[in-house]
Amino acid sequence: MSELVERQFPAKALMTGLRAIGYSFSSAVADIIDNSISANAKEIRVYSDPLANIPYFCILDNGCGMSAKELDNAMLPGSDRSEKEDSEQELGRFGLGLKSASLSQCKEFTVASKKFGKIHAMSFDLDVIESTNRLFLKVLTQEEINGLPQINNLNDYETGTLVIWTKFDKIEDLAKNFEDSFRSLVAEAKKHVELVFHRFYKVVEIYFHGRRVERRDPFLVDSIGRQQTGRKSEIKVDDAVITVIPYTLPFANTLSPEEKALLGNPKSIYDDQGFYLYRNKRLISWGSWMHMGIRSELNKLARIQVDIPSSLDSVWMLDVKKSSAKIPDKIKDMIRMAVEDSIVRSKRTSKFPGIKEQTAECKVWDRINEHDGKIRYQINRNTPSVLILHDALGETERELLEIALSQIECYLPKYSITNDNMDALTIINSGEGYDEEQLVMEIEKILALCEPGKREKMFEDIFMAEAYQRLLKRKNEIKKRVLKYD
Repeated sequence: MSELVERQFPAKALMTGLRAIGYSFSSAVADIIDNSISANAKEIRVYSDPLANIPYFCILDNGCGMSAKELDNAMLPGSDRSEKEDSEQELGRFGLGLKSASLSQCKEFTVASKKFGKIHAMSFDLDVIESTNRLFLKVLTQEEINGLPQINNLNDYETGTLVIWTKFDKIEDLAKNFEDSFRSLVAEAKKHVELVFHRFYKVVEIYFHGRRVERRDPFLVDSIGRQQTGRKSEIKVDDAVITVIPYTLPFANTLSPEEKALLGNPKSIYDDQGFYLYRNKRLISWGSWMHMGIRSELNKLARIQVDIPSSLDSVWMLDVKKSSAKIPDKIKDMIRMAVEDSIVRSKRTSKFPGIKEQTAECKVWDRINEHDGKIRYQINRNTPSVLILHDALGETERELLEIALSQIECYLPKYSITNDNMDALTIINSGEGYDEEQLVMEIEKILALCEPGKREKMFEDIFMAEAYQRLLKRKNEIKKRVLKYD
């Protein structure tokens, strides 16, 4: 019969390995906040000071707190979670988040927790662990507890927990200026937290340095009439249900400043298309089609909310950081069917402005299909202003006009226009910027160059042109004015 031999793990290798799981500063902060929400905190406050004698970053909550025994278990790598009930409020998974997230960013972290009117605090210091190769957990004295940053704020709570990071060796090693890099990372973490926990905004207040984080909504659900919500689908997997809701954002160039702020003022809407995967309402991953081959310019307005219960963590291959997952092959086809609705709507919305441009009877630009996937845009020589100018010029000037128009066509900045649209920038080359009185004056000038006997027909042609269709409701009034009719 084989022998079972108990082995002691090398503490230095284990704890150093936890540092290399792959957390960013932002994802590490989010993992600590997961614990606060799981502890039923209603208020979470983030503080940091890169200029303190010992620079620190800390997260304070008013959750249920921990006793000395519970804190000791929480500090254990792979802590016992057998008593944790699976619920929508429980965001933890492996019992590693507190340790792996903290050590990924610093060499020392301390946890102080208040319960039953008493504060207990413990810390890990990698310098001690590396020098001894043993997992020493430091239990702080009352005097040491009193010297912790922001401990007075924890004292003010009836219950709660304070997590403190110090010894930022990675930032110090990589930063050109520690203070600048530190403040930049904290600012990025705030934006990350705003999006990751946006569905908790009404039930949990999160503050960075006394200022509440801003509300985010990647689906713009309040933009009724412009935003589109597709049919909700429920996919049963084993004994659990995955909920899928497709959304389509309004056309990028129509977004108001308030709507852009709700989206987080992204540089490009194109980059944020795809699945928004939630575990117990906590955003896990976003801005990706998860290798389903759907990403395109026409799909940039599509957003798919996917809610998975924590009971399906293993099926979705959720990682320790809770920042990535993979769609199981057995439900990929069912999700693809649910996604089609948003994709079709996104394509329709993205194409609509271009379709609308082509519906005018006398367009400024003609779209010529050269076949074999080739499209050419050329200026319509039959618009009233071009026709009148052509007739008013001599032969040499007409040739120069044609050269000028051809050059405008040949050097159309199509790539710049595409890039600007992808970045959701507003291109203001639009007839909407013209004042109506300015358009009427243009009509007068065109007719002044027209032969008297042709003016009435030219007037009718002008109102078929794209540039002047805004004035159709005033056609009779303008006719009396420019043609001097009583």
